[in-house]
Amino acid sequence: MLCRQQRVKRSWRQWSLRAQLTLGLLVGLLLLGTVTALALFVFFERFQQHLSQQLLDDNSERLLTAIVQRDGELQLDLSRIDPAYQRPLSGDYFFIRLGDRVWRSRSLWDLEMPANVSANTEEGAFQRLEGPAGQKLLQQSRSYQRFAQTVHITVASNYAPLSEEFRRALWQFTGLWLLALVLAVAAMQFYVRLALQPLQRARNELRAVREGRETLLDAAVPQELEPLIAQINHLLEHTRGTLLRSRTALGNFGHALKTPLAVVTHLLERPELDAHAQLQTQLREQLELIAMRVSRELAQAQSAADSQAFEPFVPERDLHQLVAALEKAHGRSLVVRWDISAVNVLGLDRADMLEIFGNILDNAWKWAHAMILVQITVQDHCWIVQVEDDGPGIENATDRQIALMRGGRLDESTAGQGLGLAIVADMGQAYGGSLTLTRSALGGLCVRVSLPQMLAAVAPM
Repeated sequence: MLCRQQRVKRSWRQWSLRAQLTLGLLVGLLLLGTVTALALFVFFERFQQHLSQQLLDDNSERLLTAIVQRDGELQLDLSRIDPAYQRPLSGDYFFIRLGDRVWRSRSLWDLEMPANVSANTEEGAFQRLEGPAGQKLLQQSRSYQRFAQTVHITVASNYAPLSEEFRRALWQFTGLWLLALVLAVAAMQFYVRLALQPLQRARNELRAVREGRETLLDAAVPQELEPLIAQINHLLEHTRGTLLRSRTALGNFGHALKTPLAVVTHLLERPELDAHAQLQTQLREQLELIAMRVSRELAQAQSAADSQAFEPFVPERDLHQLVAALEKAHGRSLVVRWDISAVNVLGLDRADMLEIFGNILDNAWKWAHAMILVQITVQDHCWIVQVEDDGPGIENATDRQIALMRGGRLDESTAGQGLGLAIVADMGQAYGGSLTLTRSALGGLCVRVSLPQMLAAVAPM
C-alpha cells in the first residue's frame, strides 16, 4: 500500500543535510582538538625537558662559581648559591665532591642524594630518578676544573610541580575547547538552518503547486540550487502539458465515438430487433454505459481546455455544492454531518474528486434512511475519505465484492447501472489508493477511500 511508508534503516547518505554538516563539523573539531592537545603535550614535554636541563646546567655553573679560594683553601660561598638549596626537601639539591671534601645542600637534610650516574653514563647526561618524599628528579653530574683541581658537581631538581601545572593547564584547555565546540556546533546549526531556507521555501512552493495555488517554483534561488529548481519547473511544465494533451486526446476520441454510438442506438430501435427484447435491453444498457463514460471524458476535456491551470478540490466549497445537486437530483433532503475541518484542500484534480465524491454520495443517497456522515482526514501521508449512511448496509463479504464490480447490483429495484462504486475503485487505484467497504457505526454502509498525497510531507529542515 502506497499510503503506508515502509520503515527502513536509513544509511548515513540519507541523513538530512543539516545532520551531515553538523556531524562533519563535530568530527572535524574533535580531530582538531585531539591533534592540538597531543601536539601541545609533546611540545610541553620537550619544552619542559629543555628548560629543566638548562636550569640544571645554570645551577651547576653557579655552584662552580660559588667555590672560592680563601686563605689558600677552597671553600663553598653559601651567599652565592640559590636559597632553595637551604630549605629542607625544597626539590633543588646538590652534591659537590672536591678530592676528599664533600658539600651537600641543606635541602637534603639528613637524606642521601639519589644514586649517582653509572659508569656507562656519558659526562653531563641527564637522568630521571625517584627523589626524597616521592619527588620526581632530573639529575645531572659533571666534572669541572677549578683552581687547577677537579670538581665533581651533581645537581637535581624536582620537575613534578611543573608537570602538574601543565596538566592543570591542559585540562583547562580541554574544558575551553569543549565549550568552544558546543558554541561552534550551535552556531553551525543556526547557520545551516539559514543556509537551507531556500530548500524549505522550495518545499512550501511544491506544496502550493500540489494544491493548485502555484504553477511553478520561484527561480530566485542560490546558484547551487538553480539547476535543481530549473529541472523541477521543466518537469512540472512537461507533466502539465502531457496531462492536457492526454485529456485533449480523450476528448477527441470521445467526439469520434459519439456518432457511431448514435447510429448504433438508432439501429436498436429497428422493428427487426423487437423479437429479441432481452438482447435489445442488454445492448441498450451497455450503450448507455459507454455514452455516460464518453460524456464524462468530454466534460473533463472541456474543463482542461477552459482552464490550463491545475485546480484542486476544496471540500468546504465543493462538497456543499455537490450535496445541493444531489438533493435536487433525488428529490429528497437528508441530514449530512460533516467532519472535514482537518483538510482544507485536497491537492488532487477537482474533476476527479467530484467524480469520486459524486458516486459515493449518490450511492449513499439511494440507500440512506435519514443521515449521511462525511469525513476527510489525513493518515500515513494519505487523504482518507469516508462516507457512512444509516441504510441497510451490506453485511455479506461476497455481496461487497459484487458491489465493487462493474454492473454489480444487489437490488434491481433501485435505479442505477451499478457503476458508481466500481468507478470510484478504479479511480482510487489510478491514484495509487484503495477502496474498502465496511459496516458503518450508523448501521449502514461505510465507504472508505485512501488517496496518497502526491507530495508526501517531510520533516522541516
